[in-house]
Amino acid sequence: MPLSIPPHRPRPSAAVTAEKVGIARHPAVLRAAARARSAGLLVRPLVRAVDWAPLAVVTAFAAGLLTLVNAGEPLAGGDALLLMRVVGTLLGSAAAFALVDAMTADLGAAPTPRWARQALRCLLAAGAAVAVWSCAFAYALARLPEGTLFPVTDLLIEMAVCLGVALAAAATAVRHAPGRQAAMAAVVVQLGLVLGTILLPDAVRLWSPTCGFGHWDEAHRFWLAMLPVPYGWLALACRGVRR
Repeated sequence: MPLSIPPHRPRPSAAVTAEKVGIARHPAVLRAAARARSAGLLVRPLVRAVDWAPLAVVTAFAAGLLTLVNAGEPLAGGDALLLMRVVGTLLGSAAAFALVDAMTADLGAAPTPRWARQALRCLLAAGAAVAVWSCAFAYALARLPEGTLFPVTDLLIEMAVCLGVALAAAATAVRHAPGRQAAMAAVVVQLGLVLGTILLPDAVRLWSPTCGFGHWDEAHRFWLAMLPVPYGWLALACRGVRR
């Protein structure tokens, strides 16, 4: 019976192996790996530490609102649009409470830097808010008459901007004030900006009342252009506090 000889697989040279080991043992790589492990270990404690009550209240309110408006009948497109905007704004306000960290003053030189802790809080709160908003959107879409224009991307961009403003304002406020009053200040900032944009004249209206008509496309090009602004602000506000 003929014997088959396995193909030759060249071993990596000692120089290449040493180079990889050297990179893996570089102090910067080791510090980054240690911080990543520390951040991963923080997820479970932060899930317990985050104030989820505002998000739970807004979730229950949104469920009741979407269920009771024109109950048993198809939902008009204008009503669905207004409801989703209300839900998105309130979810952003509720997410702001997740950045209140009662232990910040007691941690001192913690192994995980402040920006990592705040970033994890933002990710947890934003993930929960987007998940609730997605469920609300799916339910509203199911109640619309067939063929109704209801663009998920445009509405999600609006919600993301509102969420980013609330998180950035909260991240700024908690640098100067402890407790829930910091989150309340962020809610005031976010709702003030929303109300201010609602009162803009029709020529520059950002909240078009009907999907796909009027200044809808121009408004959402502006929303998309503004999307990085609150998250850049958030990144700056999450930096460590100088003592």
